[in-house]
Amino acid sequence: MNLHRYLWAAVAALILSTPALAGPGYLGVYLTDDDRGTKGAVIEDVAPNSPAAQAGVRRGDRVIMFGSTEVKNSAGLIALLTRSEVGQTYGVTILRDGWRKNLKVTLGSLGGEAPAAAPKPTLPQSRERGFLGIYLRQNDAGEPVVDGVLPRSPAQIAGLRKGDLVRKVNDALVTDPAGVIANVSQSGPGDAVRFEVKRRGETLFLTATLSRRPGDATLPKLEKPAKPAPTKPAPKASAGKKPYLGVALADAGGKGPLLVDDVRANAPADRFGLRKGDKILAVNGGAVNTIEDFVKAMQGKAAGEKLTFRVERDGWKHDVPVVLGARD
Repeated sequence: MNLHRYLWAAVAALILSTPALAGPGYLGVYLTDDDRGTKGAVIEDVAPNSPAAQAGVRRGDRVIMFGSTEVKNSAGLIALLTRSEVGQTYGVTILRDGWRKNLKVTLGSLGGEAPAAAPKPTLPQSRERGFLGIYLRQNDAGEPVVDGVLPRSPAQIAGLRKGDLVRKVNDALVTDPAGVIANVSQSGPGDAVRFEVKRRGETLFLTATLSRRPGDATLPKLEKPAKPAPTKPAPKASAGKKPYLGVALADAGGKGPLLVDDVRANAPADRFGLRKGDKILAVNGGAVNTIEDFVKAMQGKAAGEKLTFRVERDGWKHDVPVVLGARD
């Protein structure tokens, strides 16, 4: 099971032990990792009107590069953000359904970007996690401390305050921010979550009713590239059969990308997801810029052979596998 980290990927990161970080830029996302935590930082949610939302980042995207640095997991992205600067523009590479795209993000200031008020609580929904609305940090002993509370959030309504030391969540002892996250993530919108906190030497018992996260209804609209349609590989053709792809190509005399000008219906290119307007950047790893390059790349290929086309569509890049058919 993934350990979900409900974080604003900005100054108040779980792994930080000091709140004196007003300089780093604000991105405006919640982060999580996959099971191994080595394939980039997964965006679990995006704050409305945040720098991430304005750049086109959406829930489910995976950040694999920030600037010129590879991002292996959410902790790696947080570490890079803590060294970033407000107002600076950074390149961010994301993966979405296997497609890769480079975005430009101008980081904002955490203080100037507050999420909208959360909608009224609803009944829990399958796979939907509730929204609490706090930032967390570690104290010198590694214990979880509330580092900020969002206005009008379930946490504020419940009475949680900045500086509260969280001892228990739903009667489960928590010893670090990750423990708070793991316990809260088991509850959905409409669920009541009990907290035992220590404030100025006094032990308090507070209950927060989680809501839906404010980003759910306001995520930026961005057309998702189509996935290559699954199909059965073409059978091996008899000797003498020429390979068949089923596309018309156009180039700009070597000065521009090689374009798919048309795709024949039900041809291998069509079945595996190539579309008119796609840019073919490479065949089996070899760059192609002209029709002549493409012809050379296809020399010696046989019907039934599987090739990998590096395709760009609306700024997204993807490796599309295609099994060549047999030309009659």
